[in-house]
Amino acid sequence: MIAGPPGLLERLWWSATPTPGDRLLGAPLLLAEGVFRAVAGVRGALYDASLLPATRAAVPVISVGNLAVGGAGKTPVVLSLAARLLAAGRRPAVLSRGHGSARIDDRVVADGAALLLDATAGGDEPVLLARRLPGLRVLCGPDRARMAPRAVATGADVLLLDDGFQHRRLRRDLDVVVLDAANPWGNGHCLPAGPNREPRSALRRAGLVWLTHADRATPAALEELRQIAVRTTGRAPVESRHAPISLSDGRLQDDLPLASLAGRRVALLVAVAKPGSVARTVEDLGASVIATHAFPDHHRFSAGEVADALDGAARAGAEFIVTTEKDAVRLPEAMAGDPRLRVLRIEVELLRGGDVLAEALEIALDGRAG
Repeated sequence: MIAGPPGLLERLWWSATPTPGDRLLGAPLLLAEGVFRAVAGVRGALYDASLLPATRAAVPVISVGNLAVGGAGKTPVVLSLAARLLAAGRRPAVLSRGHGSARIDDRVVADGAALLLDATAGGDEPVLLARRLPGLRVLCGPDRARMAPRAVATGADVLLLDDGFQHRRLRRDLDVVVLDAANPWGNGHCLPAGPNREPRSALRRAGLVWLTHADRATPAALEELRQIAVRTTGRAPVESRHAPISLSDGRLQDDLPLASLAGRRVALLVAVAKPGSVARTVEDLGASVIATHAFPDHHRFSAGEVADALDGAARAGAEFIVTTEKDAVRLPEAMAGDPRLRVLRIEVELLRGGDVLAEALEIALDGRAG
């Protein structure tokens, strides 16, 4: 699939100024949104009243989630928190749904000593986390409350619940909600009329708001989000940007200088929620993005799709195809070694709120210990 202008759903969900035609096409979704909101509201009320059961794990649980579906930069936040915990001598385990995997059973992707599954069986984000952080335990499955005892049995002393804000079957000691500071709410609607799984009032359950892409938000918008965070959580937010840290080949083996993109004409091969965010990051490194080959989030590339993208990029005059690290773990082995592929690695760089984060983690971890 070669992307041209944004698709209808992307325009409806994320555009601040949808056209009258787009609004008309999206109008039937408003009725479905009403049903979704009602069901989500009843479910939330039942959990709030303890009428739906929630399991308490034997170790502290830190949830990282968001209100909108995809694109807020949640995985780099999980990576940052896991790295911080490992550096502090903790033994964290990430519990993930394993989106994009061909399996739906409970499984151990990494046991703290070795990576046991590839992206097809384990999911792209879990495999990325395990590859980036040797020593990290990563488990996947549909019911993370059921997986918690298994993670503890492997030696984990703290659990990171990936995409866990709506997974209320497992109690947590800290709820971190990630918002894209440049576009936190999309059009403000809930599914399917908008990208939000809950209205913004759900932030009252959060213990900490983490604003990603804070460098791309206007000062006024950033200040408004800070005030919302303080009102809903009692804490100032953590603010970060997505910082490119390295470039590698398609097999994620050889590091290449980021400066090698400057002045180059490149194409993108991505299967992420917001391809435009990747394009901006690449362009900030001095490259010209002349084509984008975009697929649905978590898409497993076939060898033919990668070959078509490489051929199309060459015809368009691109010198390289740039993809993300999350996408690279899904590249077919037969294509990953193509010398025209470049993989961009990013990490979150804290801009503000590091002391707030340290205090929130200390309370969550030491509070359970007490």
